[in-house]
Amino acid sequence: MSKPRKKKNNTWDNLTGFRYAHRGLFHQPLSASVKVLIPLETPLWKADIEQWKEEGKKIIPENSMAAFRIAVKHGFGAELDVHLTKDGRLAVYHDTNLIRVCGVNEEIENLTWDEISQLRLLDTDARIPEFSQVLDLYTSAKAQTDRIDTRTGTDAVTDSDTGTAEDNNGNTAESAKQNYLHLPLIIELKAEKNVKELCAAVMETVDRYPALNYCIESFDPRVVYWFRKKRPDVIRGQLTENFCRSRDAVRKWGYIMTFGMWCGAPDILSRPDFIASKFRDRKNLIMRLRHRLGVKQVSWTIKNHRQLKDVDREGGLSIFERFNPGENLKKRKNYKNESDQEISE
Repeated sequence: MSKPRKKKNNTWDNLTGFRYAHRGLFHQPLSASVKVLIPLETPLWKADIEQWKEEGKKIIPENSMAAFRIAVKHGFGAELDVHLTKDGRLAVYHDTNLIRVCGVNEEIENLTWDEISQLRLLDTDARIPEFSQVLDLYTSAKAQTDRIDTRTGTDAVTDSDTGTAEDNNGNTAESAKQNYLHLPLIIELKAEKNVKELCAAVMETVDRYPALNYCIESFDPRVVYWFRKKRPDVIRGQLTENFCRSRDAVRKWGYIMTFGMWCGAPDILSRPDFIASKFRDRKNLIMRLRHRLGVKQVSWTIKNHRQLKDVDREGGLSIFERFNPGENLKKRKNYKNESDQEISE
């Protein structure tokens, strides 16, 4: 068996300096983001969506192509979620059950792609994207040139005559290619009873995009272990939080296993390159020990500039939602020294 080929852009350095929009740069009522513990016939967001439409507010559902296109336009990477459908296709959607965003009480792994493609996100025209659609976007020429380069602080524009990309200082994209990378993706694998099949399908797709700048992560340590054994060239991360606070986790795993998951016991076998934790949990003693061992830090979900600065100062990556980290960057040159400003949800 041949050795896995190295990815040109698949290094930690190429992931740093970017912001990651959680499920794209979406804009939807808070009620659409509420976890539904008991499936309802009428989703919680139904009335709010109707009111938004009446008020002329734009609805951009999470994990929609519109949300990813806007993230690209603003120069942001994205964190997205991938499921394997019944017929082996890869769907970009967060939950296992479709009730919260699509209003259908079905599990996504039990449906075919034809069935899934008929669904709508939050009663809009947006549909659940296929994984390859998002990869096409993030490796497209338009994404490379027609966007704000938040890593270098310049706007890239395309010269219609020459077809070359230039920044505000007149430098071509070719000459600045070391600093001007494809926007990165943090790809979360949502495994159920299909760990091997999901991992293999994701990498079969990703391998068709050699320019893709990415890493993978999962709450399931079996996924992280699969990548350690099968694709060690891919940057892998363990998603975590203080599971001991979660009644769902305790109910599912029991107290001993829940504590073991929070303490990072599976890391002994999977050896993740980074730990993606809740912002409030990032300085826990257990997390500090992990970072002292050289494991990188990713924090979710960042809700304002104050939290963003904290993570920047600590050298981690930030997954944000419900505010635009680039708003003040456009207005003020001295972004690093701006006064702390929180953006209301």
